Amino acid sequence: MRIDIPRSSTPFFNEKQRLFTENQAALSAWIQRPFSKEAFLEQLTEKQHVFGASQRDLLQEGLEELYEDVLRTEKVETNIEKLGQANCFTVTTGHQLSLATGPLFFLYKILHVIKQCEELKASYPDYEFVPVYWMASEDHDFAEIQSVSLFQQVLKWDRSQGGAVGRMNLDGLEAVISEIQTKFQNHPESEIHSLMEAMSGETYGKAFLKFVNELFGHYGLIIIDGDLPLWKEAFSPIFKQELLSGFSAKAVERTNQSLSQAGFPLQVEAKDTNLFYLSPDKRERIQRTETGFQFGSKELDTESMLTELKNHPESFSPNVVLRPVYQEFLLPNLCYVGGPGEIMYWLQLKEVFEEAEVLFPLIQARTSILLLEEKNWNEWLAMGFTTQDLWRNPMELKQEFLEREGSQAIDFSELDELTLKLSSKWTQLTHEVDSNQVSMVEAELTRISKQLFQLKDRLEKIRKGKFDKQLKLIDAISAKCLPKGELQERSSNLFSFCADGHVYGRIEQIKNEMDPFLSDFQFILL
Repeated sequence: MRIDIPRSSTPFFNEKQRLFTENQAALSAWIQRPFSKEAFLEQLTEKQHVFGASQRDLLQEGLEELYEDVLRTEKVETNIEKLGQANCFTVTTGHQLSLATGPLFFLYKILHVIKQCEELKASYPDYEFVPVYWMASEDHDFAEIQSVSLFQQVLKWDRSQGGAVGRMNLDGLEAVISEIQTKFQNHPESEIHSLMEAMSGETYGKAFLKFVNELFGHYGLIIIDGDLPLWKEAFSPIFKQELLSGFSAKAVERTNQSLSQAGFPLQVEAKDTNLFYLSPDKRERIQRTETGFQFGSKELDTESMLTELKNHPESFSPNVVLRPVYQEFLLPNLCYVGGPGEIMYWLQLKEVFEEAEVLFPLIQARTSILLLEEKNWNEWLAMGFTTQDLWRNPMELKQEFLEREGSQAIDFSELDELTLKLSSKWTQLTHEVDSNQVSMVEAELTRISKQLFQLKDRLEKIRKGKFDKQLKLIDAISAKCLPKGELQERSSNLFSFCADGHVYGRIEQIKNEMDPFLSDFQFILL
């Protein structure tokens, strides 16, 4: 069962982010065309004219290399073949190589493009649509992906190697895999055991590709690792263009002016050269100098840098400004699906695409979902709460519940006033009898005051204890919906919703319920 909630009714999406889901026409100055199901037909017609057979051959050749030692499902095999056809297009999402899938929104991104392709095929049967996950294998932010929260415990992959995460070896990963499997040791038939065992290979990039393929290969998901020499070499003319002219920074700067004037936050800062140089354990920003370029401690003149590019294109890596261009250059892509914050920076890139002569895709905000067991939802309703109450502070909810049940907090004000008067009277009387005894009396009064406080606390606990079950439920359900006070999808892990270790059925359930064309926040009951 799914309950749809307008994003504006939740506190999690600001006005600018909601333009992507509610009014992309307002973004027309910075995008190719507003998103809609009908816009796909316009986009594919345009893409068909600029994406030829040679590019499809290049894509297929790279996929054959990428999947060489990966167990392919029939649907994956079929989709690789389809990508060679002129009537076949992709819908793409991308994300970091999150340990054990990381937060739930990793799952939602991928399921979004999978289901969207299914629905596009139903609407436009003359065309083929292939879901794609672009691995951010060249990312260097290992700290962002080295841990996963599972059953309220943080599991961490400890290691020190730097550089692009996709090129890292697997030292220390086995210990994390074992910890995850231990969580499901009471379920030896658990699908999680085989899933985690799929993570093998010389690099984390290859291991993660196998893992994601194991999870979603039966849906025909195609996984892209852009860190492939063949594809880097094909993209090297744009690398060269960037080295010679720094075109991307100039294009972004021009766009930034209009975005700032319109009140949009600037998500990325373009550098004078938006490229990195990759070595086995380093990812170093290429910087422009008076005589050429510098990365790390190495300096090269322009001619030497171009020679390096010609001989070693695999060592060059686009940063956040050029990575989307690389993606759209390589794929017959129609739409990019990203997070509400992530897609904001795409508004800065349209002129970069134009300078590189690559078609800008449709942009869509990924589906946002809240998961809750149906049993918990019925308990929530029975306590008199609504969907809007899911975002509220549990302390407020508990107090509201108690008041609604006619169990208001005990008013001790009259007793407190009497106690204060009595204490004052005792002190006064002691002064009159023997002022030397005042400190003794005050100490005794303090002791009595503490006892009275404990008595008040005990009475409050007795009052609340009548509704102990309901109050604990409020805390438990709130913690499930807003763990650590943030959206569930940003911290909770898929495996936490698979206590019996059965993953595929849960994934299928979520996919069946979600709607990739719906702009609302989607509340799914399990």
